[in-house]
Amino acid sequence: MAFTWTLGRTTVHGDERTMHGTVTADNTSGSVDTGLCNINQVLYAPKTMTSGARFRINSLPSGTATAGYLAVTGCTSGDVFYVTVYGS
Repeated sequence: MAFTWTLGRTTVHGDERTMHGTVTADNTSGSVDTGLCNINQVLYAPKTMTSGARFRINSLPSGTATAGYLAVTGCTSGDVFYVTVYGS
């Protein structure tokens, strides 16, 4: 299985696309394809979180640069995060 990215809303702010959604973890680390070509910024808030998670933009959990992907490490299976990503 993989982390789940559930898109709630998309919009445009100036010259950046903005996507609001939730990420559901099914392991201690993983990534989601946001659909953006490049992520400039991520904002998150825990919905359910039992540990401190770390986010990497344009990356896989291993550290490999991958445009448009959001990596999450240090979480617990079942954690859910509200996520907003800005990019192009």
